[in-house]
Amino acid sequence: MKNFNIELPESLEKFKDRIKKTIKPYVKIKLKEQETKLWESKLGGNPYLENGMEYPKAFNGEYLRLLAQINFEEVPHLETFPEKGILQFFILADDVYGFNEPCIQDTFRVIYISNVEKNEENLIKDFSFLGELEEDWYMPFSNEGKMSFSLECMPIPWGEYRFNNVYRDMSLTDEEEEEYVEKLNIDGCKIGGYATFTQYDPRDDEKLSNFNTLLLQLDCEKECDLMFGDAGIANFFINEEDLKKLDFSRILYNWDCC
Repeated sequence: MKNFNIELPESLEKFKDRIKKTIKPYVKIKLKEQETKLWESKLGGNPYLENGMEYPKAFNGEYLRLLAQINFEEVPHLETFPEKGILQFFILADDVYGFNEPCIQDTFRVIYISNVEKNEENLIKDFSFLGELEEDWYMPFSNEGKMSFSLECMPIPWGEYRFNNVYRDMSLTDEEEEEYVEKLNIDGCKIGGYATFTQYDPRDDEKLSNFNTLLLQLDCEKECDLMFGDAGIANFFINEEDLKKLDFSRILYNWDCC
């Protein structure tokens, strides 16, 4: 893995060694508004679905809609994450973007497909059965987007549920806190690393603290008009051991906004 370094503001240089220990790699996602192939990584658009596969539905029988799809063959490798296969994120296209109970996959689904078929003859191409969305139902983006990826790094951000424990004996002045938030909180769309939030980390709740790995973060982007609510951020989390086993049955989905 490449040697990651971060530039610290002068006020935080004295904490360099402490901050450096928290640095994690993550995959930065860049969006470009365009149509995609069925097996490509994307925001929105049509999902990868082989002939005979069942399209995912919500508990009420409504079809879920593709929020995002990650083809790990296109992604720089992160430890514990798959090196191949497709991971799909579906949500109910309602006024809360499929948010219900954070861990109940009734109004959202995360699906992993280990082997990818690139012969379109073996894939479903006609998704007209989904129909048009009703007037009051919508997705958090306006246009389909192709994803590209780069490997980056980041320290633990202010507001992450492990922050206070990691720095429990490090006192920051008000100015240093502001500098940390402004310079070291890395927002944006990403895979892995640390999550950021508009409001607070739901994993402060001890019952949710075992969802310790960020699968996907979607932040506001002008490209594709991506936005959850009012400048919101959406996150999908999994337990690291479940990720290693490629078991996506237990997922924490959360989004918040201003």
